[in-house]
Amino acid sequence: MATVAERKHRMIMTITQTVVQNGFATLKMDRIAKLMGVSRAKLYQYYSSKDAVITAVVEQYLQFMAEQPVPTGQDVAASVRQLPRVLLSLITLIGSSSHQFRTDLAHSNPDLSQRFEREYADWLARARQFLTTGKANGAYNAQLNPGLFLIQLEATVPMAMMPAVLSRYGGSSQDVLPDYLQMLMTQVVVPAKWADVDFSTITSALQQLTINYQQVLTK
Repeated sequence: MATVAERKHRMIMTITQTVVQNGFATLKMDRIAKLMGVSRAKLYQYYSSKDAVITAVVEQYLQFMAEQPVPTGQDVAASVRQLPRVLLSLITLIGSSSHQFRTDLAHSNPDLSQRFEREYADWLARARQFLTTGKANGAYNAQLNPGLFLIQLEATVPMAMMPAVLSRYGGSSQDVLPDYLQMLMTQVVVPAKWADVDFSTITSALQQLTINYQQVLTK
């Protein structure tokens, strides 16, 4: 039998991606309960208010950043080996931090918003250093601009989460993430090292992210 902590975790995980993608200013407890697949009464057994739900959502996000530290990639082999995990984490973080969500959070809970923004900026700074190190050791393209690359991700990933954009360009929610990762790899890694990039190390995590991504597109 699941513990209270496990039940609460499952409830939050069912709505995290939707909430962080679409914002929550107009979200009511009735709608939250529906998204979680539980009754309003059951929801109140675990979360006393919408603020408590949103705090739990943000804590999930912060926990992800804490559990997915950016590696150092000191040599060529490490930079190439670690790239798939870093790219996947970047897509996960950027894809689950929409402007609407961050605006809603700043208005509803400024202290939590500041913590969120600080942790997010620190994680991206470490990712920029990882890319800079890979460029310096020759694993990554000499033309790579790590800062501009991250700006590109922040502009592109949220757009790819929009059903209308996928439809306009004939994209498939099932294929867009794997294809996007492959495209990013060719932008970053020198051609001589393409064959050494092993995406099989993130297959399971990528499959779960794709499921979450598809759920957002259909809610």
